[in-house]
Amino acid sequence: MYDFYFTDKKKIKKDPEKFLIFVKRLLPRWANGIPDSECIAIYKLLVNLQKKNKKKLVLLETGSGASSLAMFLYCALWGGKMFSWDTNASKGSFLKSVVNESICKVLGVDLNKIWTFISYDSTDKNVGIEVLKELKIKADFCFFDSIHTLDHLMREIKSFETIASKNFIVALDDAYYQKRSMNYSYLNMIRKKLNLKKVSEPKTNKCKPFYIEIKNYFSEKYKKVKLLENFYKSNYKKDIFFSYYESDRYF
Repeated sequence: MYDFYFTDKKKIKKDPEKFLIFVKRLLPRWANGIPDSECIAIYKLLVNLQKKNKKKLVLLETGSGASSLAMFLYCALWGGKMFSWDTNASKGSFLKSVVNESICKVLGVDLNKIWTFISYDSTDKNVGIEVLKELKIKADFCFFDSIHTLDHLMREIKSFETIASKNFIVALDDAYYQKRSMNYSYLNMIRKKLNLKKVSEPKTNKCKPFYIEIKNYFSEKYKKVKLLENFYKSNYKKDIFFSYYESDRYF
């Protein structure tokens, strides 16, 4: 059960970030993949975007987890809708149960009116990100956290561009990764569990860090591109998430 008593709606509105981290820390490790400070950074970015655009936002994410909580809490408090793509349907079902019991109940909102979860490849032409064109929906924000390769990320970015609002924000998890076509770190972790030898990563698989590759791509295409300062950059060093999961991260 995830319907732990935190406080009432009035107090949550006064300190939503504290409530967000309270709910985030209810998650098991497999669903809690980003630091607390990154989760807060997502929420803060959305609030600032709301104040700038002065409209109800449409939010997207590829992959799901603690980021889903930040986006949903924003929508619950400020209005708006969110769409998630993740091939793990069970993960989506679990996260929905957490959100429904811990957030929807106390804030009095309907999960299904806010969150659409699509358990499929985000780049698919029929049910991926581009399907929002058929729904006549423009998106203002997307958090990319699916397959950590540049090739797949670029396919997601280009899909997002087809349905993006005039002014939009993209956010990347693991933006320092330099895997072009295949995530050999992840592959070798699985091979280790299978008692298989490590496979070598070819030099051709290396690219510049994702945040540089994507910024260069946008800079060539758009007149105005800005790398935003955010809460994570100035607070990650004191984030207890890293020390709490130190043994897991060391492995």
